Amino acid sequence: MAEQVPEVCDVLDAIERRDWLRLRRLLHPEVHWTTAVEEDLHGPAAVIDRLSKDPPPAPPAYHEMRDGLMCRWIDCPG
Repeated sequence: MAEQVPEVCDVLDAIERRDWLRLRRLLHPEVHWTTAVEEDLHGPAAVIDRLSKDPPPAPPAYHEMRDGLMCRWIDCPG
C-alpha cells in the first residue's frame, strides 16, 4: 500500500485518538465526507458526529485539500 500524505495521516490519527477538537481544526468548514456506505456528510459537526459513533475509517479512496484543510474525503467502499 502506498504511504499516505501527512494530512491524511493527521486526520486518521485524530480519529483513532478520538481527539474531536483536533479533528475539527483539520477539517475545512465546508468539508464533504462520503462514508464507506455512501452516506454524504457536510460540515465538521456532521462528520465528527458520525465518526464518534463508528470505528475509525481506513485511508480514503480520494481526498482533497483546500486552504491547508481537508475539504473532501471519500472512504473506500465497503
